[in-house]
Order: sequence, then C-alpha cells, then structure tokens
Amino acid sequence: MTTKPQNLLRSLLLIPYFAWGLALLFAYMVTVSAENSYTANAVFDALAGVASFYAIGIVLWGIPYTILAVGLLLWSINKSAPTIYKLFIFSPFMLSILMAVEIALVSFWPPQAPSLEGGMEFLSSLLVVVIPSLIFGYGLVGVCAIIYKGIRYLNIRTEGVAK
Repeated sequence: MTTKPQNLLRSLLLIPYFAWGLALLFAYMVTVSAENSYTANAVFDALAGVASFYAIGIVLWGIPYTILAVGLLLWSINKSAPTIYKLFIFSPFMLSILMAVEIALVSFWPPQAPSLEGGMEFLSSLLVVVIPSLIFGYGLVGVCAIIYKGIRYLNIRTEGVAK
C-alpha cells in the first residue's frame, strides 16, 4: 500500500481529535481510579489536570479547529508536500486567530456600547485562550512533524518521497 506525502500530511490533521479522545479517556480513568484509591499520586493528578484542560477545552477549540482543518484540507489540494508542511507548521497561529474571533463574537454579543470593563474581560479571556492554544497547538504540530519525518526516515512506502 502506498500513500502520497500530501495525503499523509492531510491525515495528520485528525491528530488533535485523537488526542482529545485520549485526553478524555485518560482524565476519566484517573478520576475513577482516584475515587477507588486512598493514595494520591501527584504525577497522575497533574497529568489528569492537563488532560482535563485539553478535553474540556474542545468547547473553545473544537469549532475553530474544524474550520481550520477543513480550510487547510481544501487549500492543500494540488499543492506539493513541502508547501503543505510549511503551512501546517503555522497552523497554531491561524487557530489562535480563529479562537480570538470566536472569543470576540461571544464577548461582544449582543452588540452594546463598549466599556472598559468589557474590553478588559475580552483581553483576559483572549490570554487565557490563545496562550494554551499555542502551547497545545505546537505540541501537537511537533508530534505530527515527528510522525511525518519518522515515516519518511523509515522509508515507508510513499509516492513522491525522495529516498
């Protein structure tokens, strides 16, 4: 079975959804095991906190990421693998812009007279959303880059990959 590098890159757009499912499962398992155990494990609690933060965060990143993924998927048609790879590296910035738009729509709806308090709430919400999205985004882009480079390094059969 062969696959084009472009199709491999496009399939890596699904990684955040798989990571969300794993985070949800991990957070649930740690919560259930903590209820049945009398000993607390700080490492698992910290990992469960991060996993829970990511899993609950789908409320904020789910719609913007889906819009971004569909847009990148449509854009990548008839593009070369290096071009797709370069743009995918910048996708966390694009996601943070889409999330900022989402926060603005939620914060300023219904339209009303601007106030200093509303502006400060918007800026604080923006920081709470954009910084973690960049951290998680580049973490996942790093995982995807490792997967892509690893498959190319191992010379797994792909069309159009220089050996």
